[in-house]
Amino acid sequence: MDTMAQAPSSVRRDRGDTLIEIILTVVITAIAVTALISSLATAGAASTAQRQNVVADAVLRNYAEATKHAARSCVAGEKYIVDYVAPDGYELVVEPATTVCPETNETALVSITVNTPTDYTQSMQFRVRTP
Repeated sequence: MDTMAQAPSSVRRDRGDTLIEIILTVVITAIAVTALISSLATAGAASTAQRQNVVADAVLRNYAEATKHAARSCVAGEKYIVDYVAPDGYELVVEPATTVCPETNETALVSITVNTPTDYTQSMQFRVRTP
């Protein structure tokens, strides 16, 4: 008789998983996959933002170097031309718009701002003097 009493429980054990167990497994798997995809998207966005930040910094420094190069041969009171073009998608705003060499014992403040394709803004100020 003991064999008969144990038979129904062993049969019940062999029937497989219940619907609730399967649903919980699917839900947990879906949450894990969603978290993984979300973290990958965030990492990609952060990488793009960092790259654009580095390019904006390079644009600022390159424009400052181009200004320094142009100011080397300028004469006090005359305009000098900065030969620099920002990369595609990057907007370069320079204040003052016209660049004039300052008098011999003075300096001129130049402010530059770079706008990236994702509307991140980075600025720099420097002074130019006549050699």
